Amino acid sequence: MPASVSKTCLVRFDNNKYSVAASAIGRPAEIRAYADRIELRQDGRIVGDHPRCFGRGQTVFDPWHYVPVLARKPGALRNGAPFKDWVLPASIEKVRRKLTSVEDGDRQMVAILAAVLSDGLSAVEAACAETLR
Repeated sequence: MPASVSKTCLVRFDNNKYSVAASAIGRPAEIRAYADRIELRQDGRIVGDHPRCFGRGQTVFDPWHYVPVLARKPGALRNGAPFKDWVLPASIEKVRRKLTSVEDGDRQMVAILAAVLSDGLSAVEAACAETLR
């Protein structure tokens, strides 16, 4: 079924909201609902994939969808709803905690998370572990 993507990277389906990649904002998307998951597509490519939520009024976030937005608003990393209870790999989480006491720590952490999108999670995790050593 067709759906519109909100400015907050969300698509509404069955009284719940599901996040999509930030690049999908402002263009129509297609929802494919399965028994156990929701797949969100745009121009034939997957822009979101979540376990299906059967409650009402719930919002399902994938924090990685919002990483490109953090470049403009790095403070959202501390306070934004998509990042609450975000479980990062151990070495990246340790770097994140260390950067909380640095003046431009949010901006530095955003750069690290953005590197995951281009270089992959395992490479960035290994780099963080090496840095901590």
